[in-house]
Amino acid sequence: MMVLPSFYQTIRVNFLGDLPSDSGINIASQILWLSLIYEIAQEALILPLFYLFGKSLSNTEEFENKIQTGFIVIFGIMAFLSAILFIYSQNIVIFMEQSKQIIGQTTQYIRLETIAIMFATLVKYMMVVIISLNKDKYIYGLLAVQMTLSILLDSVFFGPFEFSLDMGVIGIAWTNIIVNIAILLATYIPIRQHGLKLLSINQMSFTWMKEWWTTGVFSGLESLVRNIAFIVMIIKMINMVEEQGNYWVANSFIWGWLLLPALALSELVKRDVGEDVKNIAKNTKGYFSLGLIFVAIWCITIPFWHSFFANVMNVQDIKTVMYIVGVQTVFYFVFIFNNSILDATLYGLGKTKYMFIQSLWVNVGYYGTMFILYKVSVFTPTLLNICFMFGFGILIDLIPTVILYKKALREQNIKVIW
Repeated sequence: MMVLPSFYQTIRVNFLGDLPSDSGINIASQILWLSLIYEIAQEALILPLFYLFGKSLSNTEEFENKIQTGFIVIFGIMAFLSAILFIYSQNIVIFMEQSKQIIGQTTQYIRLETIAIMFATLVKYMMVVIISLNKDKYIYGLLAVQMTLSILLDSVFFGPFEFSLDMGVIGIAWTNIIVNIAILLATYIPIRQHGLKLLSINQMSFTWMKEWWTTGVFSGLESLVRNIAFIVMIIKMINMVEEQGNYWVANSFIWGWLLLPALALSELVKRDVGEDVKNIAKNTKGYFSLGLIFVAIWCITIPFWHSFFANVMNVQDIKTVMYIVGVQTVFYFVFIFNNSILDATLYGLGKTKYMFIQSLWVNVGYYGTMFILYKVSVFTPTLLNICFMFGFGILIDLIPTVILYKKALREQNIKVIW
């Protein structure tokens, strides 16, 4: 399922490589910080819904009420957030140190993407509803439609074909808006088939909002600290050294392809632990074995990277992208075990407070220190220094994670079978 978004994202990068200048890639790369801002709200609001919806599945009236009131609340919050970002987008673009000559185009792109991501968040909400109803087959269908529509519209709006409209990077935003609205409308079909209504004239109850808040607050705070640190200390500095396009392409390759198996493992661990804590003792050895296999596969792919960048992703500055991925590779090996096994186990146990403590350690303690060193001119932003700063952040993150992981297992009286 994760392969489909990676596939059309790769085609999108390929199309951007055919644009007459690298400004298209540099503008599109700013979606990184915008997505992270929305991710804060999404992790606070949407992640707890798997648990909260699950509690009400046996009571149709209560479940339907949660769907309806939840949709209203998320739509309201996302509309407000999008309006703020739309209004102040140019100020944020300037703050993020985007290249001066493309600030206007970047602002236009970001404003359109605020609309697109607002609808994308509503789609994520509806996906949670569909998953809660055990209608997973619809998810695969919707993702297939999303991929197909995205490729078709990208081809029309800014592709390298004779029929393409040459809209440039702005075409990406219009594709995202149209596709997200279409998918949002399509998500209503399985819900209606289940006999549920998204809107109702009956009196709605918002009494469950308190539980929603208490469940999601630590997840949201953890995401807030983590994402703000990444935006200010990584993305902004990457913009300062004017490598935003190459960093975005490298990031797309790492997260879209190299980390795919590890991200799938993370979801598996969360599900296994959530279903039965005894699975930690039985399955953890297997999880680590899979992690080692994923590291081996990553290493095996290295000789093929240059060809993939040149022929599949249509990357213009292959040397720099290879450099970024190469420098960060060893750090991501640690990330595979830390995120996909240790963090995922803590999430499965519902230890969101632990994740918040971990986030404070890394994003306030470590990145706060690096920010001070930058301000007193001890740390100088260069592409290599930024990559190493990010990588050492991954290593330092391992310290509290291991401590809290062991603490959580002791609390559950669990001993891993090796």
